[in-house]
Amino acid sequence: MRRLGALAAALAGLAVALVGAGAGGEDGGAYRVDAIFDNAANLIPGQDVKVAGARVGKVVNVRVTPNRKARVQMEVDEGFAPFRSDADCTIQPQSLIGEKFVQCDPGTPRGRELQGRDGHAPTVPLARTHSPVDLDLVFGTLRLPVRQRLALVLNELGTGVAGRSDDLNEAIRRANPALQEANRVLAILDRDRARLGQLVEDSDTVIAQLAARRDRVPEFLRRAAAVTSETAARRARLAETVRRLPLALAESRPSLRRLRELADAGTPVAADLERAAPHVDRLVRDFAPLAQAARPALDRLGEAARTGTRAVRAGRPVAARLREFARAARPTGALVAQLFGSLRERGVVEGLQTFTYYATAATSRFDEVSHLLPAHVLSTECQEHTPTPHAICSARFTDQPPAPARSRRTGKPRARAPARVPRARTPRAPSGAPAPAGAAASAIS
Repeated sequence: MRRLGALAAALAGLAVALVGAGAGGEDGGAYRVDAIFDNAANLIPGQDVKVAGARVGKVVNVRVTPNRKARVQMEVDEGFAPFRSDADCTIQPQSLIGEKFVQCDPGTPRGRELQGRDGHAPTVPLARTHSPVDLDLVFGTLRLPVRQRLALVLNELGTGVAGRSDDLNEAIRRANPALQEANRVLAILDRDRARLGQLVEDSDTVIAQLAARRDRVPEFLRRAAAVTSETAARRARLAETVRRLPLALAESRPSLRRLRELADAGTPVAADLERAAPHVDRLVRDFAPLAQAARPALDRLGEAARTGTRAVRAGRPVAARLREFARAARPTGALVAQLFGSLRERGVVEGLQTFTYYATAATSRFDEVSHLLPAHVLSTECQEHTPTPHAICSARFTDQPPAPARSRRTGKPRARAPARVPRARTPRAPSGAPAPAGAAASAIS
């Protein structure tokens, strides 16, 4: 146990020395992300960070955490940000001389975005990183006295890990990425075993259908071979399309963001449409009876349209003549407009009204009621001036003389006063109009 503890202390001191020697400053302008490793030996600032084998950034610094792990600080291009909770990083050898690089997978959209804590950048946790054993360490175990010491370590390993089997199991899984990936695959298969069983059952159904149509399978394979051949013949264009795809996706990001904004803004509209759907459905159901009831009216409208078509066709010559008349009448219309404007400016209409009023006042007569324009005003006999009443021009409704008045006491007729010629009165002009000059004051009763 003392030898194992001394060996562990020596290894930890060596890791601290290497990490301290590789510490450097931090650069800005790119996406900052950290990763926690069990061991970051021979990894120094400036070495590459790769995604899918392509260089996307560099190692900025390597620090030791309080629990004696290695925090690798990295900078990657903004196009690969952000790293998500299912991101994965591995330290791999760059060459046989011990140079290293960090291979990372930023994760999938299913994972949540990593967040920085305690003043550190977003960090890939230890459970998502791998530190493989270097070849020189493996070969070094074959030399003396290392193999003797390794034998001692193995002899004491059972005692050293007594009660810590879970920690040893976790260390072995992290040391070998293949085991960790195998465990993940087995976990996924265990989680989806119900779907796998359903897949097997569906496969039996598919195979049974293929067996029932096995005469068509060769034809399908021939056509598939033809499609594959055509695809292979156009592999250069497909490669060019794949090469341009990242740029097209990058250029489509603003449109996709606007589309997402449109979807967010359209969510209330969709909710309102969902609430209005029952009313629209009822309207659609009621539309069929309405259409049936409207058929006779539409038939009549069709007949009226045919009749109207004939009328329009028959009226085309008249419309053409009216168009010609309108073109020819434009100068006359301008003259008529000038004439009406001149009549309005000179007050001709008002003068005609004044003349009519004065003529009416000159030919009217006055009795004990009011002025009266007789129906026989065109008679020459009634237009002459006379101081005595004329039978033809009488204003009474009958030609019989009125009955003489009787006394209330005696009941005898009273003596009639001699006829009196009413005094001529000058007719009153309307307010604002001058009195007619020389208006006759004759009164014909």
